[in-house]
Amino acid sequence: MSLFDDFLESTQNDAQLTISPDKDKDLPNTPKGIMKRDIGYVAADSHKDRNPIFSLQYVQFQSPAVLVDLAVQNNILAAVLDNFRIIRIDLDNPLEVDMVEITRKSTKTRIKKLFLDPTGRHIIVTANNGDNYYLFHKWRRTKELSKLKDVMITSIAWNKRATPSNPSTREILIGTQTGIIYETCLEPTDDFFRREEKYVSQVFALLPQMPITGLHFERFPTDRHKYLIMLSTPTRLYHFVGSVDNHNSNNSALFERIFSDSPLEFQELPSDLDYSRLLFFNRFPELQIEGVPQTFAWLAGAGLYHGNLNFASHQVLNDAHLLPYDTDQRPIAFVMTEFHFILLYPEQVRAISRLNEKVVYQETIPLNREEVVLTITVDDIKRTYWIYTSDAIYELVIKDEERNVWKVYLEKKEYAMALQYCQQPQQQTEVYQAQAEEEFNAHQYVQSAKHYAKSTVPFEAVALKFAKRRDALRAFLISRLERLGPNDRTQKTLIATWLVQLYLRKMNQLEEMAASVELTNTASYYQDERRNIKDEFRTFLETYGAYLHIHTTYKLISRHGFNSELLSFAFYIGDHEKVIEHWISEKNWERAIGVLDGQNSLELFYKFSTPLMEHVPEKAVNVWMNHPKLNPRQLIPALLRYSHSHKGLENQAIRYLSYAVSTLGNTDPIIHNFLLTLYATQPTDDETALLTFLKNEGREMHYKLDYALRICSQNERTESCVHIYSQMGLYEEAVNLALEHHNLNLARANADKLEDDSVLQKKLWIHIAKYVIQNNKDIKVAMQFLKKCSLLKIEDILPFFPDYVLIDDFKDEICSALEEYNISIEDLKVEMDDATSSAEHIRLDVRKLRKRFSIVEKEQTCYLCKFPLLTRQFYVFSCNHEYHADCLRNRVTKYLPTRQIKKLADIQEQLSREFKLARTIQTVDEEKAITLRIEELRRQLDDIIAHQCVMCGDIMINSINRPFIGEDEADVATSWAI
Repeated sequence: MSLFDDFLESTQNDAQLTISPDKDKDLPNTPKGIMKRDIGYVAADSHKDRNPIFSLQYVQFQSPAVLVDLAVQNNILAAVLDNFRIIRIDLDNPLEVDMVEITRKSTKTRIKKLFLDPTGRHIIVTANNGDNYYLFHKWRRTKELSKLKDVMITSIAWNKRATPSNPSTREILIGTQTGIIYETCLEPTDDFFRREEKYVSQVFALLPQMPITGLHFERFPTDRHKYLIMLSTPTRLYHFVGSVDNHNSNNSALFERIFSDSPLEFQELPSDLDYSRLLFFNRFPELQIEGVPQTFAWLAGAGLYHGNLNFASHQVLNDAHLLPYDTDQRPIAFVMTEFHFILLYPEQVRAISRLNEKVVYQETIPLNREEVVLTITVDDIKRTYWIYTSDAIYELVIKDEERNVWKVYLEKKEYAMALQYCQQPQQQTEVYQAQAEEEFNAHQYVQSAKHYAKSTVPFEAVALKFAKRRDALRAFLISRLERLGPNDRTQKTLIATWLVQLYLRKMNQLEEMAASVELTNTASYYQDERRNIKDEFRTFLETYGAYLHIHTTYKLISRHGFNSELLSFAFYIGDHEKVIEHWISEKNWERAIGVLDGQNSLELFYKFSTPLMEHVPEKAVNVWMNHPKLNPRQLIPALLRYSHSHKGLENQAIRYLSYAVSTLGNTDPIIHNFLLTLYATQPTDDETALLTFLKNEGREMHYKLDYALRICSQNERTESCVHIYSQMGLYEEAVNLALEHHNLNLARANADKLEDDSVLQKKLWIHIAKYVIQNNKDIKVAMQFLKKCSLLKIEDILPFFPDYVLIDDFKDEICSALEEYNISIEDLKVEMDDATSSAEHIRLDVRKLRKRFSIVEKEQTCYLCKFPLLTRQFYVFSCNHEYHADCLRNRVTKYLPTRQIKKLADIQEQLSREFKLARTIQTVDEEKAITLRIEELRRQLDDIIAHQCVMCGDIMINSINRPFIGEDEADVATSWAI
């Protein structure tokens, strides 16, 4: 749809300009005809497609005068009329039409051309008498460029570095009718008397004089000071490449050095026309201002001369050639798109493909009487194309231009470019099929197979086509396998299995050929091929191993004898059990350990640890220690296979179990018993390690004491047995065992452990003393031993001395003992006197307590429930605190230990039974017995709940850390909320 289809009816009375909407606007799905404004003519549409690529659409624009020239840039349309008026329309806001009148000095003056810069802000209009006028987009009137007086401007090279923030045009080049090029810079100002030309300098002149029909310059992307300048005349195309000065003064020409230093290079074509046109194209519209064009085209009399621009090459103009006209009629103008040249003729417009140089579009332009076609222009930024006549404006709408580009490239057999422009899958398959057929005919079977896989040719047809060409068949199957979807698992399995067979057959073939030429010069070639195909097969297994049937693939690879590939497959599919089994069968323990160490499956460790522990125990234990999640109990079978007869080497079973117990904190009794057994059965008399293990266990031992005692006894581990006896609390047996093995220090150490039981400790020391006296028979030694224990007295060890011992050897000790007895007797007498006195005082206090009483008033209340005290059973304490019996019992129960609470409940239950039994008594004796039992139970109850006051006793002190409001009183706290 044309950009002017959005116009609504608007009228300016002074300019008599009318813009009316298109009547066909409401029919978007109907190909729009090109309607003339005053006649019912419909232009012929050469396209048969429902949505043609090229569509010439009439713009319903009523011009107040004859249209002389028109330009569109940056969506700004500027037109000049023969009545010296300039029309400006912002196509984003088409309702606002800006019309500016040019003040002319003579009625004979005629407008020749209008120039619009790429930003759409600057307009220059030139007249036939050499007058030039300038209009800035914010102005309502034009200004004459006095410094360019009498200069007939034919072309302008605008500066793309001019930014919207700066009103200046920056440096621009102006081509004239006489072949002179000027450089200037326009800086618009609101001061009417100030000139906009900052400077005007002549930088070049053509000899002989010829009108400059086209002028353009570009800055090199890689060099900020290097420029390409191109200009055209009716018969020549010039180009200059050079650098500008780094520091250009404000009033000196920037490009003068390029023209003076560059050699004069041009392409000349014979022409009988007095005009030509030079255009450039950048296929990236968003970079039209910042980027550089990639192609150029020059409309000349002999044809359309076009080529590429390569700013990275020393020769900037590349691949230039001439496109001759296919008719005798010459075009008057043209524009260039990415894939077409749009040629404008006096009565029609034609589009020629830039790829195959064929005419793809032709349409006649409807003209009124005396109406002539002027030219065609393009908005390089918005990619819109405009054809205008002396009375009308048309827009050439181009939609989906690249629609058929793939076909052109396909005809040219440029398949990569054809694929790039395919828009639908069937187009791609058609390209792939054509490319595959061509490559097959050229005996490029592998490449052909890959492209057949991307086409829609039936699978079986291609497979049969390459049945005798196994390498190509393999490439076809791989390519087809890559294109299968995630739901095609069955097809993937079948094709992948077929590929395995092809790979194995190829490897066997290369093995045989390498063996047959082993001593020839071609041996290295086949070895390299064999290595490459094996690498390719392993890559295939790594990529598609998940789709293969494991048992079938194992069977195929094993049948061909490729063990390394078998391992690769097992590794890639995660069948590490198969890999470990292989290395163990090969007795390659290092490889087996390496694979096992990288696994997370604990079952693999339990399964393969037995042979590894048997052959490489140290490394096996290292691997176990790297995996703390292993259950040591599951490794016991492997530990049992470990040989413990390696003298001088660290026992690896003990090493691992010690790690499990000490580092991992294992508490399994089986593991602890097993470790104790290993310690006890070591072929050494040193019990240090065993004792350390037993002592580290402490009181929270995880081994069985009876089992440990039996194992240590069987292996004659005396010190360990003594330690176990002491752990069991059998200190007497521990001391006796130590004495049996003549280990006096060990016996003394165990006797000293009984610090809380002095009676048993004294008994043990008596046994030790008896052993010392009977074995040493030395009185002095016995007396020294006596001094080491404070519990023994001389009288305790006298019975162990023989009858013939002389008293002289321990006379001093006997005397000391007698003196101590005398002192003790005196102390006892004093204590007896104190006790008698205390008993007398207690009797006096008891007598006083019998007469002590407390008065309870009738209005007195319980300190806990605040109800009257006399309403039920109560307690009165000497501190004058009174409580109901049940209130006191409930309060005290909160602070009693569990054992006391149970006892209290038991007493209450017994009292209940006794009271029930009292109702059924029949004799006096039964009544007395029940009364005594009830009194005893009440006494016990009082001892528990009434032994002290809850308000001023220990209970109050111990409850200091409790909150004032308990969980059961939360509703009370809530009631206090404000």
